[in-house]
Amino acid sequence: MRSDHGNSAFSLARVHPGEWLTALCGIGLIVGLLLPWSDGNSALAEPGVLDVLLLVAALLAVLLPLVVSTSARTNVPIVYETGLWVFSLLLGLIMVIKVAFPPDGGFENGFWISLVVTIILSLAIWRSVAREN
Repeated sequence: MRSDHGNSAFSLARVHPGEWLTALCGIGLIVGLLLPWSDGNSALAEPGVLDVLLLVAALLAVLLPLVVSTSARTNVPIVYETGLWVFSLLLGLIMVIKVAFPPDGGFENGFWISLVVTIILSLAIWRSVAREN
């Protein structure tokens, strides 16, 4: 038996609150990357590997509601969310370790916002994936 809900090409009804929170965290992470991290420079002023990976995670997070709303099957969003969860978890762990090795001037607001948002992003995706079980 097929439902009409699964046949539509695009439906925002498929997007759950955790997935919207993930997208908001992606926007927050982009904002954090644009704010000063240390010595008055943003992370994207002279991006390193971590900065670029955080930007990729942020963009993937922002795209999550689009992926969910355009997929009539649940396996695509689950794989996408699981991969993004592992990726954001690793980035969060790297950032927590980075706290132990601050630059000479210390970290500024952009770093702390990015750290908190990355942790919230990881938790939001984890809960979203756990909801599917």
